[in-house]
Amino acid sequence: MRIWAFPSFYPYDVPGERWRGIFAHRQYKGLIENGADLRVVIPVSWKPVAPLDKLHPKWKNIPITFPEKRVHDGITVYHPRIDNLLPYAIDKRSHREKFHDAVVKLFRELNIKPDPETDIFYSQWLPESVNVQYTAHKMGIKSAIMAIGDDVVIWPHESKSALKEFEELITNADLRFNCADYLGVETNKIMGRALPYTVINMGVEYQHFKPVATQEKAALRDKYNLPQDKLLVLNVSSAIIRKGWLDLLDALCVIRKEVPDIGLVAVYSTDPEMNLPEEVAKRGLSDIFFGLGEVPPEQLNEVYNVADVFCLPSHWEGLACANIEAMSCGIPVLTTNVCGHPELVKDNETGLLIPPKNKELLQSKLLALLKDESLRERLSKTGRTFITDKWGSFADNAKLLYEKLITA
Repeated sequence: MRIWAFPSFYPYDVPGERWRGIFAHRQYKGLIENGADLRVVIPVSWKPVAPLDKLHPKWKNIPITFPEKRVHDGITVYHPRIDNLLPYAIDKRSHREKFHDAVVKLFRELNIKPDPETDIFYSQWLPESVNVQYTAHKMGIKSAIMAIGDDVVIWPHESKSALKEFEELITNADLRFNCADYLGVETNKIMGRALPYTVINMGVEYQHFKPVATQEKAALRDKYNLPQDKLLVLNVSSAIIRKGWLDLLDALCVIRKEVPDIGLVAVYSTDPEMNLPEEVAKRGLSDIFFGLGEVPPEQLNEVYNVADVFCLPSHWEGLACANIEAMSCGIPVLTTNVCGHPELVKDNETGLLIPPKNKELLQSKLLALLKDESLRERLSKTGRTFITDKWGSFADNAKLLYEKLITA
């Protein structure tokens, strides 16, 4: 089986891009471990070389120039160019048609004739899957889609045209996957009928993301210039409002009055929506804020292990990989009961759950967790055990995905 994976986001070694789509990459590695011949295809808009790229607004707004072919961690990634040179008055093809033509051209250049018996397109992030599915079916091969989060929670509700595209995509998909059962249930509510789907959990490499001994924890704090004498709360997420950063900061303003020896470790990629250090300063928390910014994905296991508590008070998610990684490292997790989180975190069993945007409850639960070492120890053990015994690695979960893909 030859799988052509179409993620909308994929890691690239430039600031702001190193994490994007890391969950997709890890799933692809799991598929390869299970025997898949997998290649990644991410069509991008054509852009001339500098300084000609400054001549047109469309080119100016394309932030990154990707190579036509690259290799990321052993996986070949193709970036075929989508035509955007001629104005619509001259070239009347839709973006979807141009996307299709770019992929067809790639196959021609690779001297590969798509075969419905051996090839399948697998796309993540449903809005973009519309173009992928159109291309697959026009090329005579099957299309599998994976719902991740706001592509079900937000996208279908944005407009009538978005809902129409969503319904057409779901109806015509040859295989439907979701990273959480919640997303499949919500999809069928929107569709008004029970369509079959398969839940494929995002796994975690629990031999990499694992607890460390007290001495190693102290060494890691030294490595990242973090204090040894503080209870450290960690959040790993993009610096955007829906990740609950502001709720967490407001809660810490109160908590520090009762637990003065606390600190907030922040691993985040910057975003125009919010300046995290500025929000910290506004609340007078700069003295307890330890902003690490972007950390290379291969070092994230170290950062989880400097923490005493992991807190991700998201307003909504599909199912946050950061929660999985924290639990795998034996860090007690406090997060919100949104979307797929209750499928991972069982309240007061493998972690703590609270409703989103409830600052008072966030404050009280986080305070209780920081003050109760025995609770932290219990959740540390039960969270880690749940991951290793029930949740599984990316390779474990990709096995089911690959079995479904090869029998499509």
